[in-house]
Amino acid sequence: MKRNILLLLLLSALLPVSSCKKFLEEQSQTDIIPKSASSLNELLIGAAYTSNGGVDATLRLLDDNIAEEKFFLTNDMFPAYTWQPQTAGKPDKVAGSMIWLSLYPMILGCNSVLEYAPKVTGTTAEKENVEGQAYLLRAFYYYQLVNLYGKPYSDRLSNPSTDLGVPLMLSADLSFEGKKRNTVAEVYQQILQDLDKGILLMERSGKNNNVFRINHIAGYLLASRIYLQMGNWQKAIEASTTVLNYKSDLMDLPNWGAPDQNNKPVIERQNIESIWIYGPPSAAVFPSNSENLNYRLSENLMSAFENGDLRTSIYIKDRRSIKRPSIVFAKVGQSFRVAEALLNRAEAYAQLNKLDQTGNGQLALNDLNTLRKKRFRPDAYQDLVVTDADDLLQKCFEEKRRELFDEDCHRWFDLRRMGMPSINHVYYENNVQTAVYTLQERDPAYVLQIPKTAMERNPNLIPNPDPALRKGH
Repeated sequence: MKRNILLLLLLSALLPVSSCKKFLEEQSQTDIIPKSASSLNELLIGAAYTSNGGVDATLRLLDDNIAEEKFFLTNDMFPAYTWQPQTAGKPDKVAGSMIWLSLYPMILGCNSVLEYAPKVTGTTAEKENVEGQAYLLRAFYYYQLVNLYGKPYSDRLSNPSTDLGVPLMLSADLSFEGKKRNTVAEVYQQILQDLDKGILLMERSGKNNNVFRINHIAGYLLASRIYLQMGNWQKAIEASTTVLNYKSDLMDLPNWGAPDQNNKPVIERQNIESIWIYGPPSAAVFPSNSENLNYRLSENLMSAFENGDLRTSIYIKDRRSIKRPSIVFAKVGQSFRVAEALLNRAEAYAQLNKLDQTGNGQLALNDLNTLRKKRFRPDAYQDLVVTDADDLLQKCFEEKRRELFDEDCHRWFDLRRMGMPSINHVYYENNVQTAVYTLQERDPAYVLQIPKTAMERNPNLIPNPDPALRKGH
């Protein structure tokens, strides 16, 4: 059974215009179509979960947390790092070129699970647990897609009711042929519906999944993200609070011991604040180790850490040698963690505080300081002090950046909803000469281009504006 499910996964990735259901039904009816909740669970593992969590290495290079280290003769990642359009060459290395092709087959895997669930044998709890996972995974994948290929939901110049998002594929029968893009608002509405169904089913099943499988607590945390994107601060507070009612333990970095990122990584089963672990560090999915080492965490990010912040040694590895005296890169991973619930709630409180609901300001500070006490050396820790509502909100964004700098596109998504500020990337044209590439404020490249392969398969997909060829200066 496992071998057949893996075959399904491979074919669904290679042939995204074919539905999972059609493939299933064209095969042997005795060993492919899931008959039990257990076999349906195998289908979920093989077709809706992946070993790298659908991480696209090009997405790591978009924001202000990353910088090129030195000249690299065969720099495949140049188009993503310099925000080039598809016409610049190497279309498979343009930002977001792989995540579309990675996530839609997994969405179709979720759809197949949901379609077969009523037909399989097993206890109600077993079936509801698998269905719940499928709904939550589908919500997560659409959350990523709509925030990469659609405009920000709550930006002052956006209109989610008319702005184009991504195609909603909700049945295993559907293919991409002729499918149009749904609006941003429609995609968000579907995400919220999937979250409601998935959380309800998983809570009702009463089954506890291990940390490598999505669960109802992760569903609530994802809901808090969605409500932040939508500007629904009260709902974000409610969802984050539910997460913290279920699970509130934080890593105690002052008692972590000697940093050892390889044998004691931050993202691991034993981490008490892990809710769902779904992928390795984004740096680990680069096409080659040599190119991976060509990028480092930016000075802009590193200067944002305060004296005594233990994350600079426990979350970050510093490679020191004679030739490269200080190359720093992340050793974290892709996961949902308790820390994010505190940060999401703190921001929502701060946003309400900015709307003159001033009693929320201290609540935001309480959440930030609760996290920070677990991140600093005791002799260096100080409670945050803020000057006004804007300063408090800015400190929420800064703390989130320090905590989640290399996880799950948090920084890129936050920059989009913070007004899409200008970003500079320094690129090494040779061993001695550099050029600066600029992502302008509200640049069209803040909304990624749909991959050329997807456009060729489906002419009904309206493309996003194609940015001009970007030149260094």
